[in-house]
Amino acid sequence: MPARGSSLCLLRLCDLCVDVFLKRLNTEGTEAHRTLRIRLTGLALLAALLCPAAGVAQSDYRNLDAGRPIAVEDAQPVEYRALESTWGIPRFLRERRGAWLVGAETEFKWGIYKDLQFGLASEYVIVREDGDTIVASRDKQAHLLWNFNAEGPRMPAIALRPSLSIRSGGLGSQHEHGALKLIMSKTIRRNRLHFNGAYTIGPTEAPGRGGELVNRYFYGAAYERTPPLKFMVLLAGVHVTKPIDHSKAEVVLEGGTRIQLTPNWVLDAGVSTGAVRDGGHDFGFTFGLSRSFSFRWLYPKGDRP
Repeated sequence: MPARGSSLCLLRLCDLCVDVFLKRLNTEGTEAHRTLRIRLTGLALLAALLCPAAGVAQSDYRNLDAGRPIAVEDAQPVEYRALESTWGIPRFLRERRGAWLVGAETEFKWGIYKDLQFGLASEYVIVREDGDTIVASRDKQAHLLWNFNAEGPRMPAIALRPSLSIRSGGLGSQHEHGALKLIMSKTIRRNRLHFNGAYTIGPTEAPGRGGELVNRYFYGAAYERTPPLKFMVLLAGVHVTKPIDHSKAEVVLEGGTRIQLTPNWVLDAGVSTGAVRDGGHDFGFTFGLSRSFSFRWLYPKGDRP
C-alpha cells in the first residue's frame, strides 16, 4: 500500500477508535470530552502527516518501549540516525475507590549515536474523582538510553536509562525529579526475558501529582514470545511501583501484544490489573501506534539509502 494510502487508513482507524472510546466514557457534551477529542484527533493527524516522510528506518515490533503496551522495557535503543514517534491513544485506568483516568501519551525518540538514544515524553489526562472531572497535562520527561553491553551467547543486553522529569501542568509534579533505570534483556530462541529496576531522587509530591512518568521506585520483569508468524509478539509482565505522591506501593500484572502493520508502523495493545486488593490499581487498558522514520540528510553521502 502506498505510504499516503496507508496513513489515511491509519488516520480513519484512529478516529473511529477515539469516537468509540469517548462514547464509552459517557462524557459527551462536556468540556473534558471536547478537550480530549481535540487532542486525540490531533495526535492521529500528526501520525498521518509523518507517514509520507522518508521511510529510511524500520520499526521493530520486538522493541519494547516503557508503557507500550506494558511498563517493562527492553535494553535495545532505536537504531542510529532513526527517529520514532509513539502515540498512546488512549490509556485508561480505573482505581478500586471508583476514580478513573484517561491519558493521551506521546513520545519522540532519536538514535543520536550507536547504541544511544534520546527521548522526550509527555502526558495529557482526564481524571474523574469524587464527582469532579479534571483535564490537565502532567510532567514532561527527557531521557537517554545507552546500551553499553551487547547481548552475547551468555550475557544479556544491559542498558542504563537516566531521565529528568520536568514539572508541568495542573496534575504534574511541583518539583523536578531525576531517575536512573537499569535494564537487562536476554533472548532464548523465540523467547525474551526483560528485567527493569529504577529509583527516582527528588521531593515527595502532593497526592495525585506526578503521574505515570514519575515513580519513587520501579521493579519489573516481563516475558516475550514470538509466535511462528513473525510479525507480532505476545507479552506478560509484573511490576512493583511506588508512586512519587507517597501513596501505597502497587503490584501490577500486565499482558499485551505488539503487531507489525507495515515496515514503519507498529500497533500495540495491552491490559493490566492490580494484584493487591487494597491497592489503587483495579483495571486498565491501552493501545497505541509507533512510527519509525528518518531523513536522508542525517546520513553521510556514501551511506545514504
